[in-house]
Amino acid sequence: MEYPCFLAIDASSYEDTAHPVAIAWSLADGTVKTTLIQPDEDWEDWDYALEDLHGITQDTVYERGETPWSVIRELENDIDRPFVQCDEPQRCEVLLQRLYEACGRDLTLDVGSHSDELSANVNREEWYLDTAFHNQPCDERVRLMLLLWSENKES
Repeated sequence: MEYPCFLAIDASSYEDTAHPVAIAWSLADGTVKTTLIQPDEDWEDWDYALEDLHGITQDTVYERGETPWSVIRELENDIDRPFVQCDEPQRCEVLLQRLYEACGRDLTLDVGSHSDELSANVNREEWYLDTAFHNQPCDERVRLMLLLWSENKES
């Protein structure tokens, strides 16, 4: 089975000035890749309350994060189509644009919603609540989107 590319991003805050701190995406075989993102010099926004949600501290992203350039290179090498499905497409697109802009590049990916392909018999709201989807880190959200997609294809 070939899976679509799902993508999720954890951000520094919910503000308009937020920047990506972690990103996860799926490969065609269903493998999930994730990496921390080292902040660009212009990225100063940080909400300490979100550290409890995604479990990432500022020190961690500076010490263990990959540069925006490295993240983009790996992402583009991994995906075979320039279309990714996200949990929050508008927010993901803004955060991806911020990542690409840090490298002086234009966003080369099209972003859509992961729920566009789901059948009408999937109760999205109930599923989000049952999985505590919005309280999960980005890699777990990608795993959940893969699971939902595969269950939907089987039904």
